[in-house]
Amino acid sequence: MTGWSLGGVTANSDGGFGRLWEMAAETTGLDPVTIKAFLALGMLLNNGAALQVAELDEPWAERVRNRIRPGLFDHITTGSHR
Repeated sequence: MTGWSLGGVTANSDGGFGRLWEMAAETTGLDPVTIKAFLALGMLLNNGAALQVAELDEPWAERVRNRIRPGLFDHITTGSHR
C-alpha cells in the first residue's frame, strides 16, 4: 500500500469504529456490545444486497439470507467489544 502501512490502516479503522460505537451508544443509550452487533449485521446485509445473494444458489449465500438465531451475539461481552 502506498503511503500507509497495513498497521496504520488497521489502527485508524479500529479507532474509527471504536468512536462510532461509543457515539452510537451515547446517542441511543444502548450498550456498546448491542451497537457493535447491529453495525456488523448492517454491514453483512449491505454486502449481501450488493452481491445479490437472493439470486444466488450457493450455500454461503443461503446462510447470509437466513434469519439470525437467538443468542448469536451472546459471546460478545462488554469486556471484548473493543
